[in-house]
Amino acid sequence: MPSLAYSDGFLCLVTLWLATRSQSPIALRLACTLFAAAAVLGVLRFSGIYPLVGWHQFASMLGAMAALPLLAVCVLWPDSLVTRNTRFAWIFMGGMAVLGVIIVGAGQKRVVADAVAVLSVVAMLVTLARAQQWRGALFAALLLAGLLLFAAKVAVGDLLVPGDLLHIGMALGLLGLGTLPLWSSTEGVATYDHGAPAA
Repeated sequence: MPSLAYSDGFLCLVTLWLATRSQSPIALRLACTLFAAAAVLGVLRFSGIYPLVGWHQFASMLGAMAALPLLAVCVLWPDSLVTRNTRFAWIFMGGMAVLGVIIVGAGQKRVVADAVAVLSVVAMLVTLARAQQWRGALFAALLLAGLLLFAAKVAVGDLLVPGDLLHIGMALGLLGLGTLPLWSSTEGVATYDHGAPAA
């Protein structure tokens, strides 16, 4: 079985775990659910069980255009409506997904998705470093390294191909970022700024 199936499987396990953590804000869980969907399709594709190449590429594009920006909102504005409120999180993610379909799908501008992904991670890295959240900055750097190594087509001998480095960097980066103490526990309840239950 190709190494990509194993590394995507690792990413799938990490993102599924993060997506089911009830103490995490809804936007973080939505972003990780989207990453998990892409990873599941990746495992099916690279293992040869059910190679849905187009679906995997589409889900990966949504991860870059919608999930990473949503994660960036969680880190940059941890108390925002998008971070805490189910309706606003879905609106933001849906809007970014529609832009992705128009720009990347119809317009064939894959470079836009890549740029959005990198800018989202850089914004998280800079924000966490400025706040002297060095642990979070390290995990954002791991996430950024995975993206850049994949873009540069770096491989580790015959052991790891560029896609493996992307999967591993994303898994470790998301695991660290998703467990940062940036958000007070909500036990799965979306709230507005002053703690009132969301409508």
